[in-house]
Amino acid sequence: MLPACQEKQEKTFVIGISQLGNADAWRWEMKEEIDRELVFNPDLKIIYKEAGYNSAEQVRQIRELAARKIDLLIVSPNEAAPLTPVIDSLYQHGIPVVLVDRNISSDSYTSFIGADNIEVGKLAGQYAAGYLNRSGHIIEITGLPSSTPALQREKGFGDEIARYPNLSVTVISGDWLEGSVQQQLPHMVKELQNTRLIFAHNDVMAHTAANICRQLGFPNIKVIGVDAQPRTGLAFVENRSLLASVLYPTGGGEAIRAAAKTLHGKQAPKRDPLRTIIVDSTNVEMLQQQFNRVIAQQKDIVRQDGLLKEQARIFRSQKNLILILVGNLALLLMLAALLIYLRRKNIKAYKLLQSQNNEIRSQSEQISAMAQQVQEASEQKSNFFTNISHELKTPLTLILAPTEECLQNPKTPAHIRSQFTLIKKNASRLSLLVNQLMDFRKLELNKTRLKIQEVDMLPFISDILDAFKGLAKQHHIDCRLITREAVVKLWIDPGKIEKVFFNILSNAFKFTEDTGHIYVMVEKDDIANQVSIKVVDSGFGLNPQDKAHIFDFFYYGDVHNQNGSGIGLALSKEFVELHHGTIVAESEKNKGTAFTITLPLGHSHYREEEIVPVKDWGYNSEMDTWITDYNIDPSSSDIQSLQPVSDPSSRNTILIVEDNDDLRTFLANRLGTQYSVVTAKNGSEGVRITFEEMPDLVISDIMMPQTDGLQMAQILKTDIRTAHIPIILLTAKTTDEQKVAGLKTNVDAYITKPFNNEVLEVTVHNLLENRQRLKAHVTTDIPREALPQANKGEKAFLSNFNAIVEKNISNENFSIQDLCDQIGMSKIQLYRKAKPLLDVSITEYILLRRVQKAKYLIQHEDLSFAEIAYETGFSTPSYFSTSFKKITGITPKAYKEKYGTKT
Repeated sequence: MLPACQEKQEKTFVIGISQLGNADAWRWEMKEEIDRELVFNPDLKIIYKEAGYNSAEQVRQIRELAARKIDLLIVSPNEAAPLTPVIDSLYQHGIPVVLVDRNISSDSYTSFIGADNIEVGKLAGQYAAGYLNRSGHIIEITGLPSSTPALQREKGFGDEIARYPNLSVTVISGDWLEGSVQQQLPHMVKELQNTRLIFAHNDVMAHTAANICRQLGFPNIKVIGVDAQPRTGLAFVENRSLLASVLYPTGGGEAIRAAAKTLHGKQAPKRDPLRTIIVDSTNVEMLQQQFNRVIAQQKDIVRQDGLLKEQARIFRSQKNLILILVGNLALLLMLAALLIYLRRKNIKAYKLLQSQNNEIRSQSEQISAMAQQVQEASEQKSNFFTNISHELKTPLTLILAPTEECLQNPKTPAHIRSQFTLIKKNASRLSLLVNQLMDFRKLELNKTRLKIQEVDMLPFISDILDAFKGLAKQHHIDCRLITREAVVKLWIDPGKIEKVFFNILSNAFKFTEDTGHIYVMVEKDDIANQVSIKVVDSGFGLNPQDKAHIFDFFYYGDVHNQNGSGIGLALSKEFVELHHGTIVAESEKNKGTAFTITLPLGHSHYREEEIVPVKDWGYNSEMDTWITDYNIDPSSSDIQSLQPVSDPSSRNTILIVEDNDDLRTFLANRLGTQYSVVTAKNGSEGVRITFEEMPDLVISDIMMPQTDGLQMAQILKTDIRTAHIPIILLTAKTTDEQKVAGLKTNVDAYITKPFNNEVLEVTVHNLLENRQRLKAHVTTDIPREALPQANKGEKAFLSNFNAIVEKNISNENFSIQDLCDQIGMSKIQLYRKAKPLLDVSITEYILLRRVQKAKYLIQHEDLSFAEIAYETGFSTPSYFSTSFKKITGITPKAYKEKYGTKT
């Protein structure tokens, strides 16, 4: 029985914890964090003491802990000066010391863990100054004057407030508890009459101050606290008792981790600063949810740890039982001569136990092998994306570089050149695959950058649905947007969210039979501070196995033999989660599928560098950033940028849609010397690239898989965003009926195969030149009769557009939103329609028209410059003079002297 009593005992370390008190929720939270972290360190045991906020009592308790031979001391000093000598003594006697929250007056400690209290004070000062608009009176309620947090917070707050001469501060000394506030603040009624804001060094004093202000009849005085813990500060901010609170982490978990490192011979950082932020109504709900989620997860971990310990106990009991039975069996064997019958039974029992033991051993080996396979698979997945680049990039470079050199050499024979072309094409395909795999690796490493801006989701989704109208009409699918909201504004990266919806809708159309339906439902939940967008279809649905893996990379499943890369929905999920949202799928076989995307309102959950700044032209120009994200050149505030440029980026962009790789490559090479060329392999891809790149011209074959050229032209010409783009159709169909069918789609040219390259190039040149002449017409003084050839839809749009601008030319409050309302388009539709036709932004165009009208009035009317300014919609004569000189290069006075009528 001796082996059963032998258990390998790990060394247990004893940690003494000296807490200054436990009368506030912040200290309770620290204690709970310590307890939760101890679950991960079973070899650590603690002796917990709390001193009731009495420095002398805390000194006595520390000495008592030292007498009990502790291995390490964790202490949160009540005051620096009284605690420094005793902590110095312990540290000099070789006992490691971890300081939490508050420091002492020497460097006699192993590690200090806590937030930067000077930074806490500065954050509070910055927020207070911003809220008071840098003017007003503030009352500051400090903590215990001899404690380091109070001194540092007072210094940080004072330094920040000192930057604003119109801010004044009255300081009240507190002791971290509500009693000090209750004693002093009610006697400061006169001071409170001139006070707009109170800053207390913790949430307990802040909440007490807020209640006293309301009782004294000063409900408008706002209060800022410090701590922002779930049970106090976050709840106070959430119910609007406090204006804001500075998050001050407890550091309990970090203290245990630092202690574990030190006791296990590892180096703990001398100072471990904790991050802090301002918590107010914009982010309190998100932080509250995160705290609740973390606490729930930690509770689950504690519960699971208990279950594991129970299982370990049962395992040890069973192991000891087996050893005892084996011992008994050996004893019975020694008494076999006396007890034959018992000997036989014991032999049978022994064989049974041996069989069970072998079965257990076999199962253990299988579990070990499975664990090894899972670990190897995880390592292979992690290393694959990194190693593949090193394995393939170098040989691909060595293939492509000499191939390019030979292709560029004019002495290379034609037949050899064709071989090199084939080598280059296939090597390039492999290089593209490598780059895609590396993009997935970037996503895993969180290197994808967001460009966040505020977008009205209703027109945004409507524009995406417009792209599918042709497909829905073709298959008689009821596709619509359903919502009770008038406006739903979200802060998103339009490019990535558009890809999410295009991917989900593409899947919906792929798996929805004719005469089915696809609904997009938008609902805003102000209480939960989020927006829910659900895409519901009546398609084939998914079986439970496919549904469980629908968001896994490279998973195909059994979905009616539809082709795909297996990455679309996985990338969509990643993009949604980058926006701090969620996406879930609900599906049942043969009953359709519903994807629900939930995105939070506001933008406080994004980093500052992720939000794209908006350029202000003096009008409603919030869409400038939107235009930039869609590769439409934003208008510059410098009027000289309207002049033609000669750099390569100014070249026209042509999209070539052709399923034949060689012809597509030939056309791209042929036209690439004069234009920027992008290509697509089929009509579906062509539609998508057109919406993404907004090219200046599209060249497309007709006979293609999936969406053919005629269907693609129909989609582009009926969508207001792309109706202005010229389209040239290439086809081998040469009959008049076939040509008429092509021209009925409103394409601009129809060229049959085989075609003459010069004819194609001249056609491209003429269409682009006519488009440029149309742009120039609407932004210059060209007479109306010089209007170049354009389709009726574009002429009608420009005529209506100019009529509305002329009608409101004298209205200084005329905005782009007013223009959208009168012309009957959303901002997204208007920008995408007007930008390619005007070649300048709408705000610049309105400014040019006003200056043009002012030039006419100067030449033909006897009006003062102030009258002309108000007549042309400028808010002030000085703004008129500045804008006039910016556009024309001379002042209004100089213009009148040079061109005005002589009187």
